[in-house]
This record gives sequence, structure tokens and C-alpha cells, in this order.
Amino acid sequence: MRTLFIEAYIKEDIEPLLDNIIKTVKEKKIGLVTTVQHIRNLEKAKEYLENAGKEVHVGTPAKNLKPKQGIYAFHPGQLLGCDASAAIDIEEEVDAFIFLGTGEFHPLFIAFNSDKPIWLANPLTKKVELLPEERRRKFFAKQAARMHHAEEAKCYGIIVSTKPGQVYLNMAKRMKEQAEKLGKKAVILLSDTITPNDLMNYHEVDCFVNTACPRIVEDQPFYPKTMINGTELSQIFDKLSTETKAKSL
Repeated sequence: MRTLFIEAYIKEDIEPLLDNIIKTVKEKKIGLVTTVQHIRNLEKAKEYLENAGKEVHVGTPAKNLKPKQGIYAFHPGQLLGCDASAAIDIEEEVDAFIFLGTGEFHPLFIAFNSDKPIWLANPLTKKVELLPEERRRKFFAKQAARMHHAEEAKCYGIIVSTKPGQVYLNMAKRMKEQAEKLGKKAVILLSDTITPNDLMNYHEVDCFVNTACPRIVEDQPFYPKTMINGTELSQIFDKLSTETKAKSL
């Protein structure tokens, strides 16, 4: 079924918020990001902050992917829940990020990929506050635990979503081959919507590998076995391959 995505914008006077940003954020080199609801205010925010002496950068989503595979943001500076490439594009050029939007879901994905400070600038409440470092630490602690369990697994269930833009079957096939070269087992599981109940019957699988939206692993407590992302499994395989080569010398 074809899907039509219609952008909806919030009409809000952001000048009071921008004034609070100028008063609160001390870093000079700023990476400005937002969600589609506020995308029309991004250029105004950039000009306003630059007039106040800030150096403002707006990144390009998936700039180096041509043609793009998967679901990526469309506008410069735009974040999706599973795409922070607009931020990563400018990560080396900025001292901090400012997220123009509501909630922590979108800026948290930046935090998983960058150690730069992230300021949350809420256009509705006009509040400006720093993303708590504790949220970042909790994610990496949980990631370390998941990867430890995944490294010990003997059989991987590599999940491939059939949703448009999330079909990474070739990646799954390569990971299956890598697993088998390391003496492990792997099966490829095709699914449209990935839910915990769908995975209950795969008793032989020790660890599920997600190749769809990377935020799925944040629902780890609901899944019957350890769930890691494909990128994390690649790191594990690299480590195991290195250890195997070292033992053979």
C-alpha cells in the first residue's frame, strides 16, 4: 500500500524562545536541528541567532548517500526518530546542538552518536534546558549489557523489516555469512511490524538482531531475548574476528 506523508506545521512565535536561547546557551558554534513541525522556523532561528553573534550550522541529512537507501529526513536540519544524520553532518564544526522542538525522543538519538552538549529549546513552553547527561549514560550502560549478552550468543535471529525504506536483506545475508564463519548459527526473519509476540516462538535463537529502525532496541525489556542493532553486531563480529586471528598466530 502506498503511503502519503503530509507535513503539518506548528504556528508559534519563536522570538521569545530565541531570546532565551541567547541568554542561556554560552557556546558560540551551534548546530541547529528540529523536527518537521518546526522546520519553517529554522531559517528564522538561524538568522536571529547569527545576528546575536552565534555561529550557526545546519546539516544535510544523509548527505553522502546517493541514492539514499532507507528512511531519511528530507529537509536540512531535520531529525527523524531514527535519523540524526543532519546533526552528525556538522558534529565536528559545532560546540553544542540546539534542538528546536518538544520532548527528548529526537535529541536523544543525537546523544547516542555525539558527546556534544544538546540544548532543548521548546517552542511551546519557551524553556531552554540542557539534555540530562544521565539519559546518555543510561543508554550506553544498557548497550554494553546487551552487547555482552549478544557476544555470548550461539544463534542469531536477524530481523529484516519489509516496510518501505527499511528493507536491508543484503545486510542480513552478509551478517549471516559472518556469523557462520565465526562458528555461530544465524537465521533471517522477515516481518512487517516487529513486535515482541512475533518473536516468542523462536526458542533456538539466543539473540535477535534488528536491521530496521535502530530505536527498536530501546524497547528491550519487552522482548523475550536480547535485541541488538545490526551495527552493534558488526562491532561484535569485528572483535571476535580479531581475537580469532590473534589466537591463530
